[in-house]
Amino acid sequence: MMWQLKKLSTNETLNNPQPLPENWGPIFGLAGIQERLGDLTWLGDNFADMGWVQVEGSLPVEAGRTTPAEAAWATAKQLLRESDWSMLPDVSMTVGDKQAWIKYRMDLRNIRSSTGFPDAVSFPAKPN
Repeated sequence: MMWQLKKLSTNETLNNPQPLPENWGPIFGLAGIQERLGDLTWLGDNFADMGWVQVEGSLPVEAGRTTPAEAAWATAKQLLRESDWSMLPDVSMTVGDKQAWIKYRMDLRNIRSSTGFPDAVSFPAKPN
């Protein structure tokens, strides 16, 4: 549940919906702060026509904050970069080893369609 500050006489919104900080009660020295947010006259005349109301909604994912899917894909891309050397034509390895690296890299590229993605990602083991 989100909270939004509104002008009570017109129902005009004064800010964007946001979660109620957990420490509001101790800050104001009040028990039962949620019951007192609908009418802010106790804060003074400047707040006489304001109140916090509960509204539906949730916070959007913040910029700079990654989702589990983004984090898992970033890890897979990093593992791909770390294994780029295995695809160079002058790397000496057996055909079987080359196939193992090709499969490993294919599994990394397909990680987003793997079972459990993004919450329970199981990255493939690097070939020896």
